[in-house]
Amino acid sequence: MLMDDIKLWAVDDSNGAVPVAAADRMESERLLEKTLVDNPDLLMPGLTIVGRQAPTDGGPLDLLGVDEDGRLVVFELKRGSLTREAVAQIIDYASALESKGDGALAQFIIDKSGQHDVPKIDDLEGWYESRWEGQGLSALLPVRMVLVGLGVDEPTNRMVRFLARSGVDISLLTFHGYTYDGKTLLARQVRVEPEEAAESSPRTSRARPSQRELIERIEYRIQQQRDQWEEGYSVWNAARQMLRENLANPRERSSRADTEWARHRINFCLRLSGRRHYAGVQLNPLNQSVEIIFFPAAVQLCLEEFTELRKKIPYFTYPEDDPAKEEGVIEVKFVMKSMIDWETHKEKLASAARSVYGANKA
Repeated sequence: MLMDDIKLWAVDDSNGAVPVAAADRMESERLLEKTLVDNPDLLMPGLTIVGRQAPTDGGPLDLLGVDEDGRLVVFELKRGSLTREAVAQIIDYASALESKGDGALAQFIIDKSGQHDVPKIDDLEGWYESRWEGQGLSALLPVRMVLVGLGVDEPTNRMVRFLARSGVDISLLTFHGYTYDGKTLLARQVRVEPEEAAESSPRTSRARPSQRELIERIEYRIQQQRDQWEEGYSVWNAARQMLRENLANPRERSSRADTEWARHRINFCLRLSGRRHYAGVQLNPLNQSVEIIFFPAAVQLCLEEFTELRKKIPYFTYPEDDPAKEEGVIEVKFVMKSMIDWETHKEKLASAARSVYGANKA
C-alpha cells in the first residue's frame, strides 16, 4: 500500500518536532468531497466545477470541471483508497464524453450544471468565450482524467504511471487527513502527473502543454534574444513587471497566435475576469522593439485615457486605424525602441494599467 508514506510534524522553538496525528479516517472521508467542491484549487489551479454526480451510461460521474486552459476534466473521487476499478471507471466516463458530438457534449454540460451546489450555465458558448476568448468549444477536448482518493494501492499506482508514460492524460492525487490544534488538516500529494511522466517517455504524448510550460518556453525564447539585443531584454522584463504590479498580480497566459513576434509575448488576464486578455508585453525581434499591448477589453474600459495616451507615446493598432471602426474595438501597441523610451513613458503606461484594473474592479 502507498497510503502511509506522508508524515507531518509541528515544529516550534520550545517543543521541537511534534508528530501530527492522523485524522480519523471516517472524518477525512466525510470532509473530502465537500472540501474539494468548495475549494476546487485544491484539485488544480484555476479549475471551475461545472458538474457533480452527473449521471452517465457508466454511472454517476463524481466531478466534472474545466481547467485553466479551457480543457474538460473528469474527476473520480474515492473516499477510501483508490483501486484498479477506479481506473476503469474514469476511462469509461472520459470515453463516453469524448464520443458525444460537440452539440451533445455542450448540452450535457448545460443540463448537469445547476445541481448539487454547482452554478447553472445557460449559455455554454457565451460562458466559455468570456473566459477563454478566441477558443471554441472544441478546445474542451481531449478530456483530462484525474483520480483522487485518500490513498492508493500499488497496482493502481503502477497502472496510472503506465498510462501516463504512454501519453494518456491521466493524473493521480491522494489526500491525507491529520488532526492538529482542534482542526483537521489535509495534505495533498501528486502521485502521477502526465506532463512529468511524458518527459521520461520516448512515446509522444497527446496531452497539450500547460500554461506554465508555455510561459517557460516564452521566457526561454526571450533569454535567447539577450545576446542579440540586451537592451530589449531589459525593457521586456521591466514592462512585464510593471504590468504584474499595476494589474494586481494578473494571470499570465501564452499567445495563441503563431507569428514570430507573438512567440515572444505574454498576455495578462485580470483575476476577476476569467481568461479574457487585457494587456500583454512582447519583444519583436524583427524590428527590435518591445510592445506594451492593451487589448480591446482594456481600451473599452478607459477609452478616453487611451485616446490621450496615443497622443504622447508612439503606437500602432490592430487592426490598423480605420475611420469606420470604433476605437474601442482595437488593440493598441505602444512601441519602446530603447531603455530611454521606457524610462520616458513607463509612468504613463503604469497609470493606464492601474486605470484598467480599477475600472474592471468597479
